[in-house]
Amino acid sequence: MTISTPSTLPHSAARSRQVASARSVRTSLAVGLLLGLGFLAPRPAQALDIKLPQETGQLKASTLAGHQAASAWCVMCHSIDYVNSQPPMPAAFWSAEVTKMVKVYGAPIPEDQVKLISEYLGKTYGNDQK
Repeated sequence: MTISTPSTLPHSAARSRQVASARSVRTSLAVGLLLGLGFLAPRPAQALDIKLPQETGQLKASTLAGHQAASAWCVMCHSIDYVNSQPPMPAAFWSAEVTKMVKVYGAPIPEDQVKLISEYLGKTYGNDQK
């Protein structure tokens, strides 16, 4: 009786190449994964120097006190073009929007200015313009 060993089995050379190839693929994947994770490692934060373009838009002119307040406070976060591009909405909408900016998003608008800005936006950008 003859005992078969891996070297005497048929196609043993091909099987050895398959095993070696599989090991090579697993090794390559492992090395690639480790290298890839290196790119995800935390790095020190660096400050960015961002220069925004100069504001060229203007709010609609008005003698209302809220015009000056909106010019000072709203542009801290929004461009004038953003305000100008809003569709006409009722005064109640504008009041809710300004209140949301303060209470939800933390806009630092003083409480006495919220009503002035809301009135200005409602009368100047609202659909109940007078």
